Order: sequence, then C-alpha cells, then structure tokens
Amino acid sequence: MNKDGFYATRIYPIIFMVLVTVVFISGVSGIYLSTKDRVELNETIFQKMAVLYAAGIDYPEGDPQGIQRVYEQHVSEVAGTSGSDEEPRYFELKLPDGETGYAVFTRGAGLWGEIVAIFGFEQDLQTITGVEFVEQNETPGLGARITEDWFKQQFRGKRGPFEMVEEGTADEVNELDAITGATRTSDAVLKIANRATDTAQEKVKGE
Repeated sequence: MNKDGFYATRIYPIIFMVLVTVVFISGVSGIYLSTKDRVELNETIFQKMAVLYAAGIDYPEGDPQGIQRVYEQHVSEVAGTSGSDEEPRYFELKLPDGETGYAVFTRGAGLWGEIVAIFGFEQDLQTITGVEFVEQNETPGLGARITEDWFKQQFRGKRGPFEMVEEGTADEVNELDAITGATRTSDAVLKIANRATDTAQEKVKGE
C-alpha cells in the first residue's frame, strides 16, 4: 500500500480519530453511569446532614444509613403546592427538646456567586436553631470561613433583625461576628440571615 496515497494520508487518520473518540466517550460515559447513583446519594446525604445540623440534631457522621434513620425520625419534607419543586418548600422538624421546628432554604448574592443556606428555626419562626451553608464560592481563607463551625455556631439561639459587629465582639441576641477581611461576604450573610425569618414565615405560614 502506498504510504503517501489518499487513503493513508486522509482516510485512515480520520478513522483513527473517530475510533479514539468513541473509545474515550464510551469510557467517560461508563464512569458517569457507574458513579451516578453514588453521586446522587452523596448529594442527598449532604442535604440531610445540613438540615439536621441547622436543627441542632446530632447525627452519626460517616454513616449514611445512620444519618438516614435520624433524618426520618426528626424531619418531614413539605413540598410546594405543585408537588414538583426541585427542593422542599420547607422542612418540619422534631427538635431535640421535643418541640416542633422548621427549616428553609435561603439564598443571596455573595462576592463570587450565590450563597445558599439552610436556616433552622424554633416553633416561633423567630429563634434560630442553626444554619448550614450548602453552596458558596467565597474566597478561601476569607469569605469561605462562613462554613467554619465558630461562624455557624454563633447563630444558634439568636433572633433578628441582625447586625454585624467586629469579629469576636458579638454578645447580644441580635449581633453576629463579622469575618475580619471579608466585609463583602459578611454583609451578604447578614442580608441572607435577615431575610431568612421572612422566608420561613412566608413558606411555613404562607404570609
């Protein structure tokens, strides 16, 4: 066969590229299909842990089945009126003290993208039981510190409307410690926190 002929220089390279493409696409598709269920399960477990954390309910970390059991014992998901929402309208909670509580998704613009949080409330829909940030793209080491325990824990038992104060100085029921060096993110979280109560009232009571 002439190595410089039409088929050798034009057709065979195209066939080779098509075959390589098919092999790689098949491999990637196989990996996706084989891990799809596990990825979806991990995302579901992550959301359930976030709701439990926001409610102040302990759960066994690293134990998906244990997390599922605790979730089923303490959380009921209330769908929107259409019943087809991608996320529950709100969560009804059985709090550790036996009282009924609620949790809702609340969103707001951060420095680099949307911040999505789950806020938990006592039955009065005013007092916060906790918060977990489930989506954020803030600056590592600065704004991303909103996911650190010290920052999230400060919300428990507090009531808005809130104001941000210098980090380490919050001592009133409506004060929150800002993150030093992350003014934009702190202001964003403040707006989200102050919106959360209205969101809970609207979603739970329809107000």
